[in-house]
Amino acid sequence: MKNKFILSVALMITAISCSKTPNQLFELSNENLEIDNIDQAIVNLDKIVKNYPKDSLASKAQYKIASIYLNWKNDLNNGFIQLQNTALNYNNSIQGEQAQSEIDQFPEYIINKAESLRKRKMLKEAVDHLMYMTDKYPVHELTPKAQYMLGDVYMNDFRDFSTAIQEYRKVLETYSGSSQEPHALFMIGYIYANILKDNRSAEVEYKAFMEQFPNHELYPSVKFELEFLGKSIEEIPALKHITT
Repeated sequence: MKNKFILSVALMITAISCSKTPNQLFELSNENLEIDNIDQAIVNLDKIVKNYPKDSLASKAQYKIASIYLNWKNDLNNGFIQLQNTALNYNNSIQGEQAQSEIDQFPEYIINKAESLRKRKMLKEAVDHLMYMTDKYPVHELTPKAQYMLGDVYMNDFRDFSTAIQEYRKVLETYSGSSQEPHALFMIGYIYANILKDNRSAEVEYKAFMEQFPNHELYPSVKFELEFLGKSIEEIPALKHITT
């Protein structure tokens, strides 16, 4: 008897939930987000899309699901899928047009979001975004920047210099000819010279830079680094005054 009662109550709750109007479900999703109950917000919005596909709120609900995945959960895969669903199923709505615009500009969004996440010290999420970019958009004009940023995050934020060198080297190997290539090569030499104190490897990288980029703005810096490689500040005339 007790089990039957519990089952009846559960069915009643389910029936009440299913009977909510699109407006009520949409308002519930807003309340869910206010208390960071993100998954439940998605559930309530999904009910609008599935149970009331012709309602005027359906396109808003579908687009909001995409926004939650992208901006609350930092989930690029599901966010992009939900944008596609919005553009495909509600192509004549404002939300459908906005979703298509965001799909067209998705690489730019990824780069900007990665920079924002990095500033907020959400480094894992930033790396995930940049790796998504290099994986899904390997030939996009912004991808060399994403690859260089990966090296920069490992260099300056994680202080993982071996991985930083690996990521910078991917710029040289995969995006030769990009504006990031000379900067990546310089950074490899810089890490070897000034952090790892591996003068032999630094010399190889710096000489490669001077040979490949004789007219680059970083050339004087590389020449200076190479000239005084392995020397202390006291042995560099231009910097000697710092210690006196």
